[in-house]
Parts: sequence; C-alpha cells; structure tokens
Amino acid sequence: MILAGSRRRVGLLAGLLALAAVLLTGQLRSPERRAVGPAGRLVLSVLLPAQASLSRAADALGRSWRALHEIGQLRTENARLRAEVERLRRELAQLQEASAEAERLRRLLGFRPPPPYATVAARVVTRDPSRWYTTLTVDRGLVDGLSRHDPVVTADGLVGRVFEVYRTTALVLLVTDPRSSVGVLVQSTRDAGVAEGTGADRLRLRYLSRSSRLSEGDVLVTSGLGGVFPRGLRVGVVRKVLRTTGALFQEAEVEPATDLSRLEEVLVMVHKPARGDAR
Repeated sequence: MILAGSRRRVGLLAGLLALAAVLLTGQLRSPERRAVGPAGRLVLSVLLPAQASLSRAADALGRSWRALHEIGQLRTENARLRAEVERLRRELAQLQEASAEAERLRRLLGFRPPPPYATVAARVVTRDPSRWYTTLTVDRGLVDGLSRHDPVVTADGLVGRVFEVYRTTALVLLVTDPRSSVGVLVQSTRDAGVAEGTGADRLRLRYLSRSSRLSEGDVLVTSGLGGVFPRGLRVGVVRKVLRTTGALFQEAEVEPATDLSRLEEVLVMVHKPARGDAR
C-alpha cells in the first residue's frame, strides 16, 4: 500500500513537471513571447526563489574562493617580507659592527708615539677567561718586528707590555697583572709612585709620598723610569685615596685608562731603528 502511494505521488509530480514544460514551451512559441501565462507564473514562482538562492550561493562561493586565494598570496608575501626584514637586520648588524671597528681603528691610528717608536696594529685573538685581567694574545709577532717588553697601548692609554713573543703571535702582560709594575707620575703634582697590578680591574698606586696632595680624579702617567715605557703615557685615574696612620707612604686605587675588559685592537710600540742601525 505504501509503495503504491509513493508511486502515485512520484507519477503526479512527473506529470505536473511535464505539464509545466509543455505550457512554457507553448508560450515561448506563441507570437507574444514576452507574455507569461498563469501556469508560467506558477512555475516561475517556484523556480525563481530557488534560482536566486543558487545565485547567492554561487556568489558566496566565488567570494570565498577569491578570499582564500588572496590569503594564500598574503601568506606568501608575508613570508617574503619576513625573510627580507631578517636579511636587512643582518646587514644592519654587520654595518654597525663595521662602523664600530672603523671608529676604533680611526682612534688607534690617531695615536702618535714618541720617537724612536713606531706602532704596529694588532688584533686580540685569544683570551683566557680565568685570567681576563692578566694576559692576552695578539696576532703579531717576530715577523712584524715585535720584541719582548715592547709597550702595548690604545688611544686611551697604556695596556701593558709584550711578555713573550713568537713568530706570528705575542703574549701581552696587562698592567693589571700582579706581576706588572709601572713607574708613574701624578700629572698635576709630578709626584712619583708605582702602579702595580691587582689581578682584577684596578691598579694599586704605591710608594707615593705622604706629603703629596693626591685627590680622586687625579691622572697618572708613565714616568719613563726603568726604560720599559716611554714618559707621558696615560696609565689611569685615581678613584680612592688610601691613607693609613703611621705608614710611610700613601696609596690609592686606580682605574686603568683603557677599558681592559673590552679590548679588540691594540697598538704595539716598537723601536724604530735609526738609519743604518740593526734592531
């Protein structure tokens, strides 16, 4: 029974569709093709909403497809821009490093050693973290004219002296090494003393007369005594005066003139032989 009823409904629907097609065909063949009869209006009332819905769905699908395509293009463009930004950052870092190095070298080259010295520029190549304020190694040696005890400086002042020299490298003993001692003068009063290394980032001024009017901020320069360092090289600045009751001398803590913790390039002062003399 149910199957028979379903068959009747399907047949009725097919008949109605066939009738609608016949009526529409007849109207299209009539002289008044623009006129739509009652049956056509009935069919159109059913079909037009469905057509509009399908049209809207098709438009929405098209917009979604275009949006997906644009999103894909934007992702590709964003990836390209990120790569470009990263490249520019690397180039900027390289340019900044080159600029900083050029400024350091410009200041180094501005240093004029007293006669009979000439300077050899050297780069710091190795440094022991456990001996940061004692020694370092530079990339110049015997083939560059370096000798033991040659003074080592920067544009700011004294660094130390060549301690051991090899064919293409040299070991530099810093002024802060406990084995280092430098004869100095207080620049303002011309009083003499000795600046000794402490193994840390400070020097200790010793053997300065108690009568010397030493103050914080006073500058110390090499005295030229001892024959290792020429006179007048900047050694450091007094940061704390130490006076002990009953002591024969006064002492002081001294900050080195050069930032020894950040050395990258230095100048080695080599004796420039007179014409016709052998080194």
